[in-house]
Amino acid sequence: MLTKKVIYLDNAATSNFKPKSVIKILNKSLKNSANPGRSGHRLSLKNSMLVYNTREIVANHFGLNEPENVIFTKNCTEALNIAILGTIVKGGNVICSCFEHNSVLRPLNELKNRGEITLTIIEPVNKKYIIKEDVEKHLTSKTYLVIITAISNVTGNKNDILEIGKLCKEKGILFLVDAAQSCGHIKYNMKNDNINFLTFAGHKGFLAPQGIGGLCINTKKIPSPLMFGGTGTESINLNQPQNLPEKLESGTLQTPIISALAEGVKYVEKYFEINNYKTKKLTHYLLSKLKEINNLTIYTLPSSSYGVISFNIKGYNSAEVSDFLDSKYNIATRGGLHCAPLTHKFLGTTQDGAVRVSLNFRNSKKEIDTLLLAINELTSYKKN
Repeated sequence: MLTKKVIYLDNAATSNFKPKSVIKILNKSLKNSANPGRSGHRLSLKNSMLVYNTREIVANHFGLNEPENVIFTKNCTEALNIAILGTIVKGGNVICSCFEHNSVLRPLNELKNRGEITLTIIEPVNKKYIIKEDVEKHLTSKTYLVIITAISNVTGNKNDILEIGKLCKEKGILFLVDAAQSCGHIKYNMKNDNINFLTFAGHKGFLAPQGIGGLCINTKKIPSPLMFGGTGTESINLNQPQNLPEKLESGTLQTPIISALAEGVKYVEKYFEINNYKTKKLTHYLLSKLKEINNLTIYTLPSSSYGVISFNIKGYNSAEVSDFLDSKYNIATRGGLHCAPLTHKFLGTTQDGAVRVSLNFRNSKKEIDTLLLAINELTSYKKN
């Protein structure tokens, strides 16, 4: 029976819940459309301070002392492209994992196809997640960059970022962490954790609107810009400014969404422990119940705590399952392939994809029980 209320379980794509403070500041900011850094009047200066304040909040969250090392982008994809394409060492080697998103794989393959780099894609020996040894055995004298996602957007499993960071520091290799799925769930201190580049998506765990991402920099090896243009500084100079953040930010910034990002991060920090406890509890509950259902293959580890769970039902394509959940039970999930083709190859799900349920602290046990009811109904059918 279709309920009126949508049970939203697609938070890994984008968070459905936005705090009141996020919505309030977004509406307020839209009433002051002055361009930050482009004029000297009070409205422009007010927005300049608002943007700078958000840099400070994000920098503090990730253990950076330099707010200017927080670069705002339109999404996490752009941030990853800046870090990857802006640090090319021609003839060098880059290592990434099979769990990476296409936002990592496609720019790397572009560089490989041009003959500019060699690319090593690693799989976990333990068949679960990437550890230091998986990276270490593939290092060469030409390896200059290692890229590992913090949490897989398909399985929800966590890679060993801390030990890999130590290894990269010992070897003098740049370390880039894709934190799109981990922001709001895991706190990283870039300096202590030996992370040189970290990218985030504001619209997921940080509960901000779509249209904001970022690149955080903890190294003196600053990427070359991918885009050139107006920055509001050094306007007489025909060359791109070399100081951050202007070196990597050209054009008008999305000030209203940046202001909303600040409120999202503050909300996450204020309720970090309690909200992640709720997410962990619901994740473990769902995993334990799925384990009891026949004809189900689960790709998420029982210890996973971050709300992302993937599975398949024997005899069904994942898109069919998601369509059934949506049409009959008004449950929003994601089926198919999740922009991470090598993850699906590793899991053996390239043909059917996987059903991804991604919950957060706003979901309830009652909603999870409805999902379980729907799955049990589907698995009871005998498909011709």
